[in-house]
Amino acid sequence: MKEGESRGKRAGAEEVKSESEKGEVTMQDEGEAVDALVAAESMAPTQIDVRMDVTLLHCQGCFLPLKPPVFKCDAVGHVVCYYCRAGHRAVCSRANTHCGQLDKVVGAAKVPCPYKGFGCDRYVVFHEAADHQRVCQCASCTCPESGCAFVGSRAMLVNHFAADHQRPAVTLRYGRSWSLSFSLSHGWHLLVGEEDCSVFLVSLCPLGAGTAVSLMCVRPDGEAETGPRFWCKLSIERRGGDKDYDLVLMASPVISNALSTCAPALGQGMFLVVPQELLSGDTLTLSVRIDLIPPAAVAPKSTTPQARAPRRMQ
Repeated sequence: MKEGESRGKRAGAEEVKSESEKGEVTMQDEGEAVDALVAAESMAPTQIDVRMDVTLLHCQGCFLPLKPPVFKCDAVGHVVCYYCRAGHRAVCSRANTHCGQLDKVVGAAKVPCPYKGFGCDRYVVFHEAADHQRVCQCASCTCPESGCAFVGSRAMLVNHFAADHQRPAVTLRYGRSWSLSFSLSHGWHLLVGEEDCSVFLVSLCPLGAGTAVSLMCVRPDGEAETGPRFWCKLSIERRGGDKDYDLVLMASPVISNALSTCAPALGQGMFLVVPQELLSGDTLTLSVRIDLIPPAAVAPKSTTPQARAPRRMQ
């Protein structure tokens, strides 16, 4: 009997131990599963790319991109912007219901900049895309040379001029005069500001027996509308004997051009007329100084929504 009882006790102990091990394994598996879930959640993307019908992001009243606050009419459920909610009565009823969730959607829906192929890697809120496009530093421009089909950013234009037209841009610093030589056999030459990589076009155009010289800055349309950013002084002087001294000089704001559609006319804007006697064969030696215009004080933006012009459906 003692031997049988001993064997029974050992079997019971082994069974308890086995159940205990199973419990430990189960608890361990559950812990690993929780850890895996936490790891998966931490690796989940905070943003995703989705495709949707772009008309869903437009006001059904003015057909412009929706921006917060967004409203919905109580009759049919039309989604309209702040500016159209009162006038929507003519379609069905007044849009009184503010859609806070749609505010979050239209405020977070982003699209890649249309100039992504030219170097802009920004994603912008859909209803702000048009404003960004007008001031994007990678906005497309054309080459001013006649018959050239180049289209690219300003940085690409600088490389294009050097590689395809064999005219490397001259880099200069603002606030000091530079003596530069330009070939009269070419109508366009490029300058680049060292401080901010702004691109300038020097235009050389025959004018009677002399040459008209002008300077413009290549800037996006939206930036050009804010007014000139630079002031320039162009001059040529020639010293002879004790009393022989010739000087032609022009100082003016630098005009802007986006080069978005076609090349500007040679000699556009203010220009310096250089007499033939101040030319050295096929070369024009010119003193160029470009200064930054201090930015004017920025007026505070109004918080009152302004009316928007409706867009006609095509």
